[in-house]
Amino acid sequence: MSFFDAVASAFKRYFDFSGRSSRSEFWWFFLFCVLLYMLAFSLSVNELSPLDESSLSNPEAFLAKSLTSWFGIAFIVTLIPSISLSVRRFHDINMSGWWYVALQIAPSILGQYIFIFSFISVIALFVYLYFMCTEGGGDNQYGTNPLPNKD
Repeated sequence: MSFFDAVASAFKRYFDFSGRSSRSEFWWFFLFCVLLYMLAFSLSVNELSPLDESSLSNPEAFLAKSLTSWFGIAFIVTLIPSISLSVRRFHDINMSGWWYVALQIAPSILGQYIFIFSFISVIALFVYLYFMCTEGGGDNQYGTNPLPNKD
């Protein structure tokens, strides 16, 4: 799958949490997100810089300002496709999509409140990346192989 095909597929299947996605689809969309975030952040640097001391002490105001910046808009637009693509990627290696919650969402939330989960969230990130790099097999319970046969 090419870069543009992967990006188009991710947005076409915006809310599709069933089926499978290949490694190339996942990693091309990941590259797209990184490039988009870098561009959006470069456009948002002046918007996000605090102008006074009160904006540093009010996290809600900073969050509201961040989410309405170019970077925040880029993040919001790509959040659901990234999650659905990760779930479909887990399906490709014959694992439940709930692994995304266990490896990405739960450690992120718990890491803010309990110190040991901060360390666990770093380990969970590497486990998540390992699974995203794992090659999918033939047909499984989640559908047919997304890659064409090379026979």
